[in-house]
Amino acid sequence: MEQMSCTGRFVRPFVRLLSRYPGVAATSLDTFRKLSQQQRVSLMAGHDTLAHWVQSTGDESLGLKAGELMCLGEGGVLEFAMHSAGSVREGIEVSNRYSRLFSDALEPSLLIEGDRAIIRLDNKLPWPRVVSDFTLSAWYSMHIKVQLSEAPAVEVWFAHPAPDDLEPYHRVFAPATLRFDAPYFGFSFAAEHADKPLASSDASLHAVHCELLESLRARLSEPQSFALRVRELVARELRHGRPTAWSVARQMQISRRTLVRRLAEEGTTFKAQLDGLRCQLALSFVASPRLPLTEITGLLGFSRVPAFHRAFRRWTGQTPIQYRESAGSNAAAALSASGAA
Repeated sequence: MEQMSCTGRFVRPFVRLLSRYPGVAATSLDTFRKLSQQQRVSLMAGHDTLAHWVQSTGDESLGLKAGELMCLGEGGVLEFAMHSAGSVREGIEVSNRYSRLFSDALEPSLLIEGDRAIIRLDNKLPWPRVVSDFTLSAWYSMHIKVQLSEAPAVEVWFAHPAPDDLEPYHRVFAPATLRFDAPYFGFSFAAEHADKPLASSDASLHAVHCELLESLRARLSEPQSFALRVRELVARELRHGRPTAWSVARQMQISRRTLVRRLAEEGTTFKAQLDGLRCQLALSFVASPRLPLTEITGLLGFSRVPAFHRAFRRWTGQTPIQYRESAGSNAAAALSASGAA
């Protein structure tokens, strides 16, 4: 399967949000805080991390809240191109053409069905609820609420069933109507608004933004970043022991010096890739009570349990046992609260 990734800009709102939770150690967010806006992150690993954060905080509306934190301008040049387009239709066409610059999996499109227009947000990977909630919340905050402010009867479509607690959804998407168990994720509105001139339309600026997007698109000569390919090889070698820059360079049929140089060009190091991957996996493994810590130690390529404990404390500010107990307590509290509701 093709390894898909997205840019670090979509991780940042989660980091800002999680820093407000007293149960989340600041050190556990350091790896993600260091991500640049353009640095690519594995989508599958990212999905697992977000699912873990929902479990550890006990907050099922984490994705909605993070999407709400995406301010105008945080979408970068693609967002500027969409807002300077002549209409919503033209903006979606631009988004469809250049979306891979920001996510390999998201495929936006515009459909007209009778008197309704539908912005359809398809994804090549299965969406955990936290991810679909974040995507719709971010799109609503940055695009829909602004570009369709005068359109009546806007609907937000969710392909998943309605959750027990709808209050966070009504708050985030007001005054739009919510539709669950929809055919797909997206937004529905009166078709006549698809081609109405946008108040923010600017043909000259739009041409400049699209020119920049085209130049960025031309640089995507490789299916994924060099750092992401290195991380994939590191993940494979972790199963058999601790990966080294020498062993990974040998598999890539390049010298160690070339590997170090190529990673530096992308603003990272081999140590950072190894440490970041171990941290992501450790958070997921430790949160699961089924995996013994001795087994996790081996899965992460540590030779001894004390070495793993020291690294985990550096990542999270807690021991693995403390972190596991905290994750279990938060999950139990969330389950109890949902049952009481």
